[in-house]
Amino acid sequence: MELHNAEVSVQRSKLLPWMDEALIVPIGDIQFGPEACDVERFKRHIEWAAAQPNAYFIGMGDYVDFGSPSNRATLRALIDKGELYDVVEDVVDNAAQEALEQLQEILAPTKGRWLGLLEGHHFWQFSSGGTSDTKLCEFLDAPFLGTCAFVRVGFARSREEGHYQTPYFTIWAHHGRGSGITQAAPLTKLERIVQAFDADVYLIGHHHKKAAAKMQRIVPVWGRRDTAGHRLSHKNLIIASTGGFLRGYMAGSKRGGIPRGNYVEAGMMTPVALGGVVIYARPRTEGPKRTAASVDLDISI
Repeated sequence: MELHNAEVSVQRSKLLPWMDEALIVPIGDIQFGPEACDVERFKRHIEWAAAQPNAYFIGMGDYVDFGSPSNRATLRALIDKGELYDVVEDVVDNAAQEALEQLQEILAPTKGRWLGLLEGHHFWQFSSGGTSDTKLCEFLDAPFLGTCAFVRVGFARSREEGHYQTPYFTIWAHHGRGSGITQAAPLTKLERIVQAFDADVYLIGHHHKKAAAKMQRIVPVWGRRDTAGHRLSHKNLIIASTGGFLRGYMAGSKRGGIPRGNYVEAGMMTPVALGGVVIYARPRTEGPKRTAASVDLDISI
């Protein structure tokens, strides 16, 4: 069994300033580029979130629709065999760069407010090195989270406010894989993950579904001397499929000059509600000297 750090990466803790409430906004499955991407809806979502001074973002993968795994493998094999001129790769690189720059223009107001970006299935590997995902990270001043990640988020008080315990919560995030017909299919996958990984928020993309549930974990808190100090602490766990912005059915859609739908329509798949979820994190302190601290979590879809 090989162990490789790229499979599950543990990031440094991200410390946010103390606030009444922070918004964590997962962004993924945009698949920017083709006509099916609902660009106007995506713009509205970003404009709203970027206008919230307490909003932070996490990337769930599939930001541009410029090369699935099979597309990249096929083109790379042809180039390596010498069956395509280098100029063809340059043309594709330029087209991918153009789509990426258009996406960056929309996301520009969010720069510096990212917890990190996961890698998805749809991205382009540039001949000069790097991918559309890593280039997007550089533009947004965001860590590249790879395939799967833990992200620890804390709320810090300033020295002027006194010394308080810093409350943290942990996000487990994966772009996702596989499929499922029902709305609950991605949540079923996440319920299994909850059994294996210790976190407070569990996020998955790829399914394009907006679905979420709150679970609860009960933790015993032990007093120092006697049973009077013992208590049970109840906290919410959030599991969520983070949605997307790719339309499945469009009136008058054509391909090759004839009426033809995209893969969703061709596969007779059910349409999904577009948009994203928002997680609310509220830090709080308790106790006679505010020595205990925790984070209350909630979600809206």
